[in-house]
Amino acid sequence: MKNKVTVKDVAKAAGVSVATVSYIMNNKTDQKISDETRKKVLQWANLLNYTPSSAAKSLATGKNNIIGISYQLNPMTPSRNLDFINFVNLLVERLNRLKYDVLIMPIKDTEDKIPYNRNVDGIITFDLPHEEFKELADAYYVPIIAVDMIVNDFLFYQIYSDIPTAIKKSAEFVGKDYYFILEKYENKNYTDFIIASVPKDRVIFYSDVTVSEIKKLNNKKVIVLGSYLALMVLPYLDAENTAVINLSGSKAILPDDVHVVNIDISKKANLVINILLNAMDRKFDVTHDHKVF
Repeated sequence: MKNKVTVKDVAKAAGVSVATVSYIMNNKTDQKISDETRKKVLQWANLLNYTPSSAAKSLATGKNNIIGISYQLNPMTPSRNLDFINFVNLLVERLNRLKYDVLIMPIKDTEDKIPYNRNVDGIITFDLPHEEFKELADAYYVPIIAVDMIVNDFLFYQIYSDIPTAIKKSAEFVGKDYYFILEKYENKNYTDFIIASVPKDRVIFYSDVTVSEIKKLNNKKVIVLGSYLALMVLPYLDAENTAVINLSGSKAILPDDVHVVNIDISKKANLVINILLNAMDRKFDVTHDHKVF
């Protein structure tokens, strides 16, 4: 088995110092290094299949380049889980492109202890109950972004989909006296925000009803939150009287005859990453509450 290529091997092959290789591989701009030297080092690093270790990156930058993602899946909300996984995949892809590794920090249930990892530079949390979020926040001293949560704490940024605006846009199509079908969120404040504009007797949590009850909504006006949930209920509804608030980023999975209102999850992902990275660099935004539509 060949020995792992080290920074010393790259430095020797390129005819430069170890420090020069470290500066170049970690994109340091505070040192004057010629384009020719930079190109030669990168070529040799590529030829030798050299990858800087996490420890080397940490020493060079003061960071571990690791972002934690904390979430809680619920077996009673399968479509919400899919929306979450779809959005996380988008985040991971973009974070990896920025040379950040991602550490998944799932919270299985309220009895489980949160898995602490002191190497993370920042954390993105998703739809956590207040107690779990507080425990996480108390355990770490790094920037934490609350996604699809309303925590109302000036220490943390909260970024969430502006679903009430999407409901209003949907109602312009289906008209008044609609029913609103959704799956439950873990964060109560966010749930209250979502359903505040809908009469209580018109809010239907999918996990609380039977298929027979869904069938009774046929020929009635319905707004469905989430494309995956829509796929589950559309066989029992009248598509012409149904509007779907799309959280998946693509409406291709839905029938053509269904009216769709899109939430821009690409914009949301960029906002989450930009605010987190700025907070990690201590560039703080005065606005801590961000709604995305």
